[in-house]
Amino acid sequence: MRQKIRKGILTFSALLFPLTFFFLSPYLIVLSATQGIVGGSAMVFFGMFILSIVTSRLYCGWLCPGGAMQDTISKSNDRRWNGKGKNLSKYIIWAVWFGFIVCLWIKNKPLTDDAMFKFEIDPQYLIVYVAVVTIIFLFTLFTGKRGMCHSFCWMAPFMIVGEKLADLLHIPRFRLKVDPGKCISCGKCAKACPMGLSIDKMVKSGKTDSTECISCLECVDACPNGAIRCGIYAKQR
Repeated sequence: MRQKIRKGILTFSALLFPLTFFFLSPYLIVLSATQGIVGGSAMVFFGMFILSIVTSRLYCGWLCPGGAMQDTISKSNDRRWNGKGKNLSKYIIWAVWFGFIVCLWIKNKPLTDDAMFKFEIDPQYLIVYVAVVTIIFLFTLFTGKRGMCHSFCWMAPFMIVGEKLADLLHIPRFRLKVDPGKCISCGKCAKACPMGLSIDKMVKSGKTDSTECISCLECVDACPNGAIRCGIYAKQR
């Protein structure tokens, strides 16, 4: 039942993407920064960072329209796209992109805020929207399970930094906990994971923290023996 609700929310989020893209666009935040404006997208990304200190990457697993698109596309290519090199690229892209935005803010200060900056559907907006959707579609189609999330997402690093900050300060946050003794090595958890993580190996080792985990809880619901649970926990020292 929980997964039906999650997938229903994701589907609704995908339907709203033409409108919510105003607040998730990697382009509009740059455009607003060139004018010394902190736009709605910047506010949303900052909100993601703050919330992730407690909620981890629940947004990615439950609300992200791009994630919803990828889950659908992955039915055509369900190979795993997960590895250190593949995951590293998004941090490089994010650091260059966000560093450029910060430089623009510094250059164009004093800053003003405008949450509804460029909130209008015009040809320029449609071109950027179609371009981003096309990239998500093609990248996932050729890479596999949430390939965009692993290698090219501009939002995930904000939340991953929030998770790291929570762990550094020993702030309890949403995460998985496991009981390795209950694992029967059926592999259902790994098969269910939309991120293509080796959940079965993580359970056996007792180490479930992964920056690539999107807290979708597919593995929790797939486990037939209750070896995986979730909740608000502090990182073990």
